Amino acid sequence: MREMILNHASLFAPDSDRHSIATWLKDVAVGMSHLVSKKVVHASLRTAKSPSETLCLADYTYFDACIDLRRSNHREEYLFLMRMASKYPLLDDVGEEVRDRFLGCQELELADGDGEPLVLCAIDDGIAVGFPSAPTWDSDRLTVEFEELLAGETIEQASEKIDQLTRSRHAYGICDRHRDRIRVPNDPQTLWEERRELFHGLIFGPGVQENLRTCANQLSTVAAKLLDLDRSAQEWSETGGPAPSWRTKVTPESDRVMNSRKLLAERIFQSHVGSRKLFEWHARFGNGGRIHLRFDPRSREVEIGYIGNHLPL
Repeated sequence: MREMILNHASLFAPDSDRHSIATWLKDVAVGMSHLVSKKVVHASLRTAKSPSETLCLADYTYFDACIDLRRSNHREEYLFLMRMASKYPLLDDVGEEVRDRFLGCQELELADGDGEPLVLCAIDDGIAVGFPSAPTWDSDRLTVEFEELLAGETIEQASEKIDQLTRSRHAYGICDRHRDRIRVPNDPQTLWEERRELFHGLIFGPGVQENLRTCANQLSTVAAKLLDLDRSAQEWSETGGPAPSWRTKVTPESDRVMNSRKLLAERIFQSHVGSRKLFEWHARFGNGGRIHLRFDPRSREVEIGYIGNHLPL
């Protein structure tokens, strides 16, 4: 089950006032409660700072806002927030693989470590929770831009869309996406057998069947990424154009890879038609995973050729 992670950068609203902040907190508590009741998330909140250190105004903290909820007779929302298990500091009780990857990443837009909760959301499928204090935060989806240190000391710029809850109504969009994900089988063989019914806009090369077995422990993350690619492919078939409008970041290989016969050979896989083709484009998933694909502007077909660990560089 997924986790909610407090985006304290969105909580600091120096141009606001105590009444507005308490109103935001009440509303977001309703949305958080909805996600918990629908079993989308654990009843816990992971934070980078303690509630009494998390500022909303220069002299007003997240903890103060919780107390104001109680004083203003919003007892139900106050009790819900108090019952939430707190995970602090940010990396408390995370898996070693997630911790190692997190330590090799840096968010690119926020200073002084304020982007760390968003990076954790991006690499561990968390849901960012905060206030709609700026247009960037007032949406149920958020794009996180960050740099990641890969094996071989290579630094790669990454971009991931994450779920974000800053208004109670955002919970409904998150729940809709959750329903799409849980309809995907949780075992590789069934997913492969039902791929045409699950992903109408995608074609799969035969090697992907074995790839799914090797990714069994990340299958839900893979499925979420395939759903984004599938929506992109279906929209492309209707709207046309030279390439899909990707719902997730999809990038071509670097010039270094494209100019190396050895590295290029690693990106050639068997197509669904039987011949071997170059799958130059890729999307990311999980801890350094890649989904390699190709698309044809004439037929508007999007084919998946490989799902697995990052290929050699």
